[in-house]
Amino acid sequence: MADETWEGPVLAQLAGIRLDEATIAAVVAALGSAERPVAIDRARLQRRKRELALDHVAGNLDDGVYLERVAQLRAELASLDQSAAGGVPAERAVTWLRALAETWERADVPEAKADLLHAVYERITVAGRSIVGARLTPAAYAHGLALALPQVVMARPTGLEPATFGSGGRRSIR
Repeated sequence: MADETWEGPVLAQLAGIRLDEATIAAVVAALGSAERPVAIDRARLQRRKRELALDHVAGNLDDGVYLERVAQLRAELASLDQSAAGGVPAERAVTWLRALAETWERADVPEAKADLLHAVYERITVAGRSIVGARLTPAAYAHGLALALPQVVMARPTGLEPATFGSGGRRSIR
């Protein structure tokens, strides 16, 4: 039952993939850069560590949960350089993104969409009634999907709000 609560926002984020010329250009530029989007991901993880520490200090997280989550964030930070080492050619990434979007539109069997979700999302972290983080799979990051997903999809009891776009390269679900 709990999975059904989050299914709508997660499906809405994936259905909102943007493949306009500006997004394609951003993906090509990011994948062509020697820096990779590691700086963006590192900043996101550092921000999450600060937010986690503030929650812990405020008494919203007990010591065990805090230590477990901060260890996960440290492991993610440590693996950033490894995942950024072998880049995907920009042309291949654009082809992959277009195929993913097309497959998503045509998938009408729940099992097919579930397979696609597993190919995109490695982990979705939920706290109470909020999605606090969504980590893409290494393949999704390597192909620039973080730049093509909507920034935020808001879930409300009455339905889904349209995606809104903010600054930054990381996409999340709230």
